Amino acid sequence: MAARPDPRMTHDLFHLLLSTNDLAELLEGLSRRSHRTLASFGDYACGFVLRRRNRPAVVAGCTAAFGERLAERLESGDEHLARPLQHRRSSLVSPAPREWMADAGHALLAAPVASGPDGHAAFAVIGPRPPHPAEQRLLLSTVGRVRNESSWALRLAVRYTAELERADHRARAMQNRTVIDLAMGIIMAQSRCSADEAFDVLRRASNHRNVKLRDVAAELVQRIHPKPPATLFID
Repeated sequence: MAARPDPRMTHDLFHLLLSTNDLAELLEGLSRRSHRTLASFGDYACGFVLRRRNRPAVVAGCTAAFGERLAERLESGDEHLARPLQHRRSSLVSPAPREWMADAGHALLAAPVASGPDGHAAFAVIGPRPPHPAEQRLLLSTVGRVRNESSWALRLAVRYTAELERADHRARAMQNRTVIDLAMGIIMAQSRCSADEAFDVLRRASNHRNVKLRDVAAELVQRIHPKPPATLFID
């Protein structure tokens, strides 16, 4: 589990979590926040990549240009992004690979970011490598702190998003079930048949027309009652 960030930074992260509407906006906010934190060391471009099970990847950078570059490298199967995303290991390359279009003397760091059991994330940073070992250690320490703070926020956001998606899935399933049950009731009343026989009628019509069962049921219900049925949820 990602460590809770420094209490002094918690307000900042909570504000970011509450002010964003989806994971893409959150990653953009975390990228800009990371860029501001690293600004005391120089001009560092940074961004995040998030992969979730059965979902398209979410990519964001501190600037639109760097976000596009990250997306291009992800699409091309870049080995330095694959390492943190697939193997949970960091990749530090100095100088940065040519395909990353970094300035001369700049290094690339791509590090894994914990985002929960259903996702894998990476934090990518490109910028000048400090000449002195002490400065390098301080920079890496700051990058590590930024990564851990971002991980804390990202894990909360991913968990919340997953719960919203599950709730939406359940609501859609209930709505589909309502329409199908109503259609079965109509068939049972008109044909004086059992529930299994009514469902079989719908299934055969669905297969014959190559139309989803829910859509066949909805057509039948609308013939009887043009207003779509509503599913009521009572807390």
